[in-house]
Amino acid sequence: MMLRRRALAAPGPLLATPVAARAQQAGFPDRPIQLLVGFTPGGNIDLAARMVAPFLERRLGPGATVTVVNRPGAGGTIMPNELARDGARAEGHMAGFAAFPALVAALHDGNAARYRLDSFAYAGLLTDEPYTLFVAATSPYRTLAELAAAARTGGPEAITLAGAGAGLASTPRMAMTLFERAGGVRFTWVPMQGAAQALQLVQDGHATGAISTVGLTVRQHREGGVRILGVMAERRFPGAPDVPTFAEGGFDVRIGSARGIVLPAATPAPSRLRWAAAIAAIAADPAFRALAERDNVIVRHLDQAGLTAMVAAEDRALAAEARMTGQAPEQAPRPR
Repeated sequence: MMLRRRALAAPGPLLATPVAARAQQAGFPDRPIQLLVGFTPGGNIDLAARMVAPFLERRLGPGATVTVVNRPGAGGTIMPNELARDGARAEGHMAGFAAFPALVAALHDGNAARYRLDSFAYAGLLTDEPYTLFVAATSPYRTLAELAAAARTGGPEAITLAGAGAGLASTPRMAMTLFERAGGVRFTWVPMQGAAQALQLVQDGHATGAISTVGLTVRQHREGGVRILGVMAERRFPGAPDVPTFAEGGFDVRIGSARGIVLPAATPAPSRLRWAAAIAAIAADPAFRALAERDNVIVRHLDQAGLTAMVAAEDRALAAEARMTGQAPEQAPRPR
């Protein structure tokens, strides 16, 4: 499967009606807001959430406070499970900073997910970053071709790659599978609770390499902490122009991780509108875009309609992938 995100035509930012605006001013937000993250602190999605949080405070309303709360485990499904279960009572004061397609992929990979796609309202997308494959700065491997050749010679155990999560629900694991298919090789996957742990594993010499997004790896690469062998995008990343794409290395692999905000489906409409307007304003904010560029984070905004359409398309693609690989859950509830 090749997950290639296309620009989706979507309406402009949603504007609240006078009635909704009065409801927002009278109610939301009237207590602290929790922004849940499904992985450990220090990883790519955690860092992105913490970058977004202060901008949300400025845009959600006077006196808004946003706290990033980490809920790692179960391949990233603990967070959306909790959001679907407990978020209805929060009335917009609990949201998830979700990664796509990981949120969708978990529904096609066993029964760890206790949510459905219609458990959430998709408030908006903010970022979209390609994955990279990196090794330690002292590694003997300098190209993707060398890494693939070592796996062919030594077998799957010869090359270990680490990353957040396991199975189809792990997008880094999915990226490795695409590399395996493109190169006709096999690697050994080392699942971690977050990208920061995978990075440490590589730097300590306990894994050959790892897969994570440009937001975590490019600065490390520029500073000599790791060596990126390839970026899984159509073109080279501007922040690391010396790094070739996978296609340039002879492997047609393009996949990344998009990040956006999801709300419990029961969130009142006025609160949904406030979230949607805040996300649109943040995406257009020059200060946010400058900070994102500094941290190698790619800004890509989709509104509620655009993100909902993207999720539906990913669901169809991942259902086909699960059928092809035999990983489709036997009794898991199908999202509507």
